[in-house]
Amino acid sequence: MGHLRHKILADGLLILHFAWVILLIGGTIYLIYNRWYIPYHLTIVTGTLLLNLALGGCPLTWWEEEYRKAWNPKTEPYDNSFVATHLRRFTGLNITPRQVNWMFFGLKAAAYYVSISLLIAR
Repeated sequence: MGHLRHKILADGLLILHFAWVILLIGGTIYLIYNRWYIPYHLTIVTGTLLLNLALGGCPLTWWEEEYRKAWNPKTEPYDNSFVATHLRRFTGLNITPRQVNWMFFGLKAAAYYVSISLLIAR
């Protein structure tokens, strides 16, 4: 097995990634009641959308997978989807990365729409 530091880094990236997803989704709800947050949320959502479009995925997913494989070469491949992999790992649900990507594209687009709408309505 690999070095323990690889597992620690992979777990840290898992926590960071989970927090980022919560920030994207929870931020949309938060900005409805706290309009001052709109520009920050737009920056986060826009950056995430552009990064995913430009790179074809999320670097946090790739980095976590690499550290997990360095720690344990038998690690299940992530199929380029943090959510699909961890839903399968923790709940047994077998959702394809494509389904997850479309679901999150819809959530990100909705978050973007809500942010812009509230910004205009100010």
